[in-house]
Amino acid sequence: MDSRHTFDFVEGTIEVPIAQEIQAYYPPTAAYFNYFSPGSVESIKAALNDLGKFLAIEGPYDAFLGFSQGSVLAATYILHHSMLHPTAPLPVRCALFLSGNRPLDPAALQRGEARQLDPEKDGIVLRLPTVHIWGFNDKLYPGTSESLYGLCKEEERSKFCHQEGHDIPSARAKDAVLGAARAIRRMVDIATIA
Repeated sequence: MDSRHTFDFVEGTIEVPIAQEIQAYYPPTAAYFNYFSPGSVESIKAALNDLGKFLAIEGPYDAFLGFSQGSVLAATYILHHSMLHPTAPLPVRCALFLSGNRPLDPAALQRGEARQLDPEKDGIVLRLPTVHIWGFNDKLYPGTSESLYGLCKEEERSKFCHQEGHDIPSARAKDAVLGAARAIRRMVDIATIA
């Protein structure tokens, strides 16, 4: 993007070993963190609560940008916020999901269940401009980005698929970087008009 864009990075709090998808880019001896422990309802609820506190102090924002588990947290938070505050505006105007995964059902979380939403069963649940960028060769979480895409409102979603795996297009794939940037700009345009 360009100098008009600024970013705040929300870090995870649960220390984990380096994830397979980033081993080629980062040293194995550094500290790595998740936002929540997958499958742990209490951990997921704590992450949602932490993100809510952060947004109350620092927000609102133009967009969420989430990679992999970050996309799960961002999408789940949007749904959670909508469930708790159905008439309140969202704390973001749009969302960018990189190698995304399906959000968790906030109503199920309240019942103590960690159930991922499914577009076949749950239909359209995310109703804000979104862009989805994923690799056709994602061997770690095949099909999850497509499922997240299917949960989003058709008129407000766009996608860009690249030839990489579970990662973000890099300089070695110039056409993929340019295609991703165009998709992001389209989403920003839609969010600005809305």
